Amino acid sequence: MKKIIISLSTIVLVAAVVIGGTFAFYNDTETSAGNIFVAGSIDLKVDHLAQTYNGDDCETCSLRLYSGQGETNVINGVNTVLTEFPFPAVLVTPTSITNQYWATHPTAEWIWSSPATLVGDDGSNGDVTYTFERNFDWWGTAVSVNLQMDVAADNQYEIYLNSTLIASGLGSAEYTSLDSVAQSAFLNEVQTGQNTLTFVVTNLVNSSGNNTPLNNPGGLLYYLDVQRDSEDCNANSDFQQACRLWTEKDLGEGDTFFSFGDIKPSDWGTNLISLHVNSNNAFVCLLTNNLVDDEHNVVDPELEAGDTTVTGVPNGELSDEIEFFIWGETDGDGAYQNGESILVDAGTPMSQIGTLIEELSLSPSTPGFIGLAWCAGGQTGPSTSSPTTGLSCDGAGMSNIAQTDSLSSDLVAYAEQQRNNDDFTCENVNLEEED
Repeated sequence: MKKIIISLSTIVLVAAVVIGGTFAFYNDTETSAGNIFVAGSIDLKVDHLAQTYNGDDCETCSLRLYSGQGETNVINGVNTVLTEFPFPAVLVTPTSITNQYWATHPTAEWIWSSPATLVGDDGSNGDVTYTFERNFDWWGTAVSVNLQMDVAADNQYEIYLNSTLIASGLGSAEYTSLDSVAQSAFLNEVQTGQNTLTFVVTNLVNSSGNNTPLNNPGGLLYYLDVQRDSEDCNANSDFQQACRLWTEKDLGEGDTFFSFGDIKPSDWGTNLISLHVNSNNAFVCLLTNNLVDDEHNVVDPELEAGDTTVTGVPNGELSDEIEFFIWGETDGDGAYQNGESILVDAGTPMSQIGTLIEELSLSPSTPGFIGLAWCAGGQTGPSTSSPTTGLSCDGAGMSNIAQTDSLSSDLVAYAEQQRNNDDFTCENVNLEEED
């Protein structure tokens, strides 16, 4: 009897286990998937839109663009085996067909998407069209220039300047001779700053069996030369050769706001600079750094003016002889108007500007503009206490003590986030730590 009772207990336990394994509680699950933290960014861009020297504007005196320079990109294609755009156009490998029929030019060379039309890019799917793009800057008015523009394409082409059609060749053999583009068509569309030249070239499908890279190559050849008339722009002047203007970009080697090799008393000039942030609000500072006053050979006039220092750095005096007026531009015209903020009073020597020129609060939609005016000598003009005084430059304020001296300085744009950064000041920026 005792054994029977134990067996029944075992059976009950097993039943309990079976029942427990099939029982389900009511439940619900909500999942927030793919939670992400992405670090924001501050990308500062700078442009230099205008510069003058003794009343002359920095402007483009000459421009030469041609295929084969390596600066033309393929930005689109139809019925091609290449679909990842843009990519650089390359020189076409000469074939018996190109040598026999294609036009030649002493400077420009034929380009295409590849050294020769690719197999599969040879018209087997119909006519093949590539779009080529070339960007260039033009500064100053586009009048009184001598312009030559030649183009050839296998087979057809359309040329657009800033999205406006300026020329086309729609025959089946536009590659045997060079076509000229009308000067007026180009000048009507060119604009100050960055311009985009676009070539849409179609290689027509050939007869059956002839669509090969050797027998049906595609190609584009172009040459553009623009020379401003000498009476409007002296291309040999030191200023025009040295001045640099650019649209919004990251700064690199050679991007100088000032480059003057022979300053004389009463020389003067202006600059218009703008600063941009791309994605987040930021504090932006324009700072001077690495000021170097160099005393070169001390000549007699310098000694007579009281220059007793020895040759070398930092014994020069030119930073005391170049005076600045700096203001915050509101309309971007490069000329000071009463009511615009005065950042540095007129007549302030370069040596006394210090490291801080400006602190701006910028957003991606609102760039900051800064105007600078400099004078070799005595500068008078607007100040915080007298904002309506006219700006002038008097060379009598520059003495012989600065002869042969040189002055160099970095002009540094620095950006730092605004959010959660209420204590930021430009005075606390340490450029050595940021390098």
